[in-house]
Amino acid sequence: MKSPKNRLHNVMVVGATPAGVAAASKLGQLGIPVTLVETQADLDRKLGDETYRLDSGVPLNYAHRPGLIRILRNPGIRCLTPAEIKSTKHSQQGFTVTVERQPTFVDPNRCTLCGRCVQICPAADGNGQKPVNINSRLSLPGQAVIDKRRQPLCQANCPLGVNAQGYIALVKAGRYRQALDLIRNDNVLPGICGRVCTHPCESACRRDELDAPLAIREIKRFVADFARKTGPVKAKAPKISRKERV
Repeated sequence: MKSPKNRLHNVMVVGATPAGVAAASKLGQLGIPVTLVETQADLDRKLGDETYRLDSGVPLNYAHRPGLIRILRNPGIRCLTPAEIKSTKHSQQGFTVTVERQPTFVDPNRCTLCGRCVQICPAADGNGQKPVNINSRLSLPGQAVIDKRRQPLCQANCPLGVNAQGYIALVKAGRYRQALDLIRNDNVLPGICGRVCTHPCESACRRDELDAPLAIREIKRFVADFARKTGPVKAKAPKISRKERV
């Protein structure tokens, strides 16, 4: 008689709740590959909520801290934070899960939670809240988080919604062709708009709060002129945003 197959190849734990932390820790000790998915970036902050406080008054971020540290140090446990499950599909081989990770824009291998980035960051909203955030030195995983969920002001104030941040970053890296392709996703006349546009994006540029706004229109014109001088430009088909046809 053949031995039954071991079909437990990988386990996904959804949510770093007390039960989820205990399950991930136990499965990791048994040598089973585990993927822990949590929507919040700081596990210590989540378990410190009043909802998870013990009857003795001790918050679970302290009671479960050894378990959290074991999870983060276990190479067999993969922690996806912050992340969100988008879909789950079942097949004959098991389940397929699509997970979307939210970028934190900070290298966890280099961040030491010193808080220097929060001190020198020049950006802030009307309430003085800065985009870079560190909950405490006890944050797990230990890294700062930059919140960039809001649409950039330069893109929001562009009538065409061109990703100015994206193509300026590509120009800085010397990738002029890729910058032009990114512009042409929303603007099919970059050379003309690089000359006659009233550039409301520059009026909303946050860099103006520090010294002067970026020359967004001139950079667009430079990219278009460079591509025209160096060779023919093949326009991409525009994105279809409406079901009606002209």
